[in-house]
Amino acid sequence: MAFLAPALLFITALTIYPLFYSLWASFTDLRLTSPVWRYVGFETYWLSLTNDIFRHSLAVTAVFLVTAVGLEFVVGFALALSFKKMRGQHPIMRALLMLPVMATPVSVGLIWKLMLNSDFGIIVHAGSAIGLGDVHWLSDTTMAVVSIIAMDVWQWTPFMFLILLAGLEGLPADLFEAAEIDGAKRRHVLFGITLPLMAPIIAVALVFRLMFAIATFDSVFVLTKGGPALSTDLMTLFIQREGLMNLNVASASAASFLVLIVAFVVIRVLFKKGFAGAH
Repeated sequence: MAFLAPALLFITALTIYPLFYSLWASFTDLRLTSPVWRYVGFETYWLSLTNDIFRHSLAVTAVFLVTAVGLEFVVGFALALSFKKMRGQHPIMRALLMLPVMATPVSVGLIWKLMLNSDFGIIVHAGSAIGLGDVHWLSDTTMAVVSIIAMDVWQWTPFMFLILLAGLEGLPADLFEAAEIDGAKRRHVLFGITLPLMAPIIAVALVFRLMFAIATFDSVFVLTKGGPALSTDLMTLFIQREGLMNLNVASASAASFLVLIVAFVVIRVLFKKGFAGAH
């Protein structure tokens, strides 16, 4: 076990200790602007829940997660079904589809900021060419939300596609052959065979994607910084602002654990529904 000691020490220093320190801080009124702190119990959690900006950020995050992850699943599943029907493995096409996932979040944010630039952005010019008019992608509150969702869908749909394609390719072929012999229609095969068998894989894909999406920060910070008018202020941006700008460690810690609790409940429901659907 001695050879594991450095790794365990590393994990403890970078993961376990900060986690418990953050949990402890959430029950205090700790601020880096003051050397004095006191235990306040659940008061910090209550202050967060009654904070209008916190609730707004939570709502923005919910809209972002449901819309972005939902679109990624639909598009990814459609692509996976299409690829499964194609003959051959098409490794080059799969590799090209995975390029957005391999890009760093900061570079993705910069790319989309350039594409949505009102003066020379390719998306702005393409929109004008097809008659959309002068769309203010980053200065309009509604379009800014659309922009961060589109950016996330562009980057992470290939991730969903790859997991779902692997699941589809692992399904037993005899069931589909029997359905074809019986003359079953495509929609009956999809909803009666494919989706029930894919339920655990779909649950795993959604859980992984939600875990990554909840932690989205860099790309949105680069693209909008939470603006305009906090319209794209995700919980990660709220926590960063509270902890690093306002130096309110207690508030940032409490907000983090509230998000963690919500995420745990959602993930548990997804796993329960997904694996129940397979039986």
